[in-house]
Amino acid sequence: MVKVSSFNLLVFGINLALIPLMLYIMISVAGYFNIGAWDFVLIFLPAFVLDYARAIGKSVILPIYEIIRKPPQLVYTPMISVIIPTHNNERTIAACITSILENDYKFKEIIVVDDGSTDRTYDIASNFKDKIKLLSKPKGGIKTYALNYGLTVAKGDIVVNVDADTLISRDALSKIVAYFSDPRILAASGNLRVLNGNKNLLTRLQSYEYVIAFDIGRRLQALFRTLLIIPGAKSIVRKRVLEAIGGFDPVLGEDFDLTLKVHKIRGRVIFIPECYAFTEVPETWRSWFRQRERWHRSQIRVLIRHRNIFFRRIFGRPSILGAPDMVLMDMLAIFIRPTWFAYFMYAQNIVSVGLLLVVFYFIVELHTVLSAFSVLEFPSDLRDAYLLPLLTLFYRPIYSLVRFYAYVAELIKPSTRW
Repeated sequence: MVKVSSFNLLVFGINLALIPLMLYIMISVAGYFNIGAWDFVLIFLPAFVLDYARAIGKSVILPIYEIIRKPPQLVYTPMISVIIPTHNNERTIAACITSILENDYKFKEIIVVDDGSTDRTYDIASNFKDKIKLLSKPKGGIKTYALNYGLTVAKGDIVVNVDADTLISRDALSKIVAYFSDPRILAASGNLRVLNGNKNLLTRLQSYEYVIAFDIGRRLQALFRTLLIIPGAKSIVRKRVLEAIGGFDPVLGEDFDLTLKVHKIRGRVIFIPECYAFTEVPETWRSWFRQRERWHRSQIRVLIRHRNIFFRRIFGRPSILGAPDMVLMDMLAIFIRPTWFAYFMYAQNIVSVGLLLVVFYFIVELHTVLSAFSVLEFPSDLRDAYLLPLLTLFYRPIYSLVRFYAYVAELIKPSTRW
């Protein structure tokens, strides 16, 4: 059983108690603007179905599961191959290698694949050549080729892929091995945190986002066995599985593509909350936009590539629940919400409906934050929770526009980039 602190339990109780209070506040605000009960239900029908129900589900299900969950013990000590594909990472490669060397798990090998770097990345990595396997590709640019190159010399039973701008916690590999003692587990996602979170406002917003979306979201997906993406910054796969599916395909979104292929062979994909990795995020809005555009263009491309997952129930829950939920929540909801709300803003008073929406999504975000506080091992990971109003009013709406643009642009004119 997981050790749950009194702080976690207190927040769990507060979150449950707030559910009727928050509903009362919404109804009261609607009454203040002379919006009747029926109109109120109609206006917020998609919001309650798509957003509020999910927030309440996280509030109830995740803390209870965390209380009864039994983390595995270390009874299995296989060799782990850590592959680091790197291209022009002279600033971060030494710290990345060091974090893995300092890991407390003994049975490991580190394979660094210099993917055609034009800076000092290879020279810096060479300083560790007596402790690592250092490979070099003269022509770089495609990450999957570098990963496959590293896979050719990997001797471990478990392969861990780590981006060159990422650090891992000292016990990360031990945590991985403990979970992989279960032979049914074929792949896993580590738990990402932001390394440069104190740089500016944008990185702070992303630090908050990573905890909410990439930690809490993946916990829920893994619980229902519908986790569809193991992030490239920290992905874990059994080597025999990689060999059986032909390694990594040269596609945009190789992490998503790999995860779907594992699901198609009915492999179990899990989330390891105690396996932390710390990665750098974009520090400018321009680079952030490019990253997110790439993410969501690749999401469309990979789903089209694996479209048979929607029609073959033999693929299990990822086919029945996971992929349809991704299409509904990540794609269709981007169109449904604004269209629905715009109609009622036109039919009702635009100011009153707009203010109601602000109150509603602030409440949804508050429930989600409290859900996170009730399960996090380190509550300080949410030190940027004070940005909740800014995230609700500014960051999430902008992100929705970016996703909308990426989806439409990819459907109209598919990207030619791998």
